[in-house]
Amino acid sequence: MPPTIPLDTIYTTDEAAERLRVSRRTVIKLGRDLGSCSVIGREYFFSERDLFDIWQAQRAKPTSSQVRSVNVKKLLSDELQHSLQRLTQKKKRLQQ
Repeated sequence: MPPTIPLDTIYTTDEAAERLRVSRRTVIKLGRDLGSCSVIGREYFFSERDLFDIWQAQRAKPTSSQVRSVNVKKLLSDELQHSLQRLTQKKKRLQQ
């Protein structure tokens, strides 16, 4: 028989909602939408991993590209970097 993987802590809907500080309805909707819950009959259950997945899905997207800037020079070759710079520069308008 293959080794079994122990389950994390299992939370009821009320416990999960309290832990995430949202309503019962919200935690059920997010769990169903993300596939991060288990349903037995009419009851919903959430593992520690399910709650983490729901939390990660709700993280805010950065509003500025400067929040987490990456030094592209270290990651790209010189030729590729110059090519990308040419592609992203504004094109000059033709004078008529």
